[in-house]
Amino acid sequence: MTSRRRPTCAGFPFPSDRGVLVKVNDALSGVLFVGLAGLIFFLTRSITLMPGQDYGGDFFPRSIAVIMALLGCSLIYTGIRDREGQAWATPLEWMRSPKHASNFALVVAALIFYIWVSDDLGFAITAFITLFALLVWLRGLAFWFSSAVISLLSMLAIQQFFGQLLRVPLPWGVLQAYSW
Repeated sequence: MTSRRRPTCAGFPFPSDRGVLVKVNDALSGVLFVGLAGLIFFLTRSITLMPGQDYGGDFFPRSIAVIMALLGCSLIYTGIRDREGQAWATPLEWMRSPKHASNFALVVAALIFYIWVSDDLGFAITAFITLFALLVWLRGLAFWFSSAVISLLSMLAIQQFFGQLLRVPLPWGVLQAYSW
């Protein structure tokens, strides 16, 4: 009789005696990766050939998609092989905590807020509002001033890094007259 290895996470054994942990069967993650790879491959079909290049702009995204699909298939195989009658997904402890569930919901709401209003308000204002709201919620109202400073400095650093160094055009919105 062969003994099965205990499942590990980053080389460390799962501490099964400490309650429910984040555990989703690898096969489900593999299905997600294969689906995402297919979506990437499909969405890059219309990217045209770059002038002076032997390959088009779709080369790298499609290469990554192929690698993702292969690794996803590997996850599906190991997930099905090692399932041993366990549930496909185990409910998580934090999902039962109203505080943690509201933290998760606020992050999702902040992302949706950014997507909806960043073109009109601009990156600077939207990022500041989003970061400030998240920091005040997570750190507490007592730290509002340091949260404002962190939000402002983070927004400026991101604006400089993407706008100046990487030349990624971030929306200016209502601050268009002050763009640099």
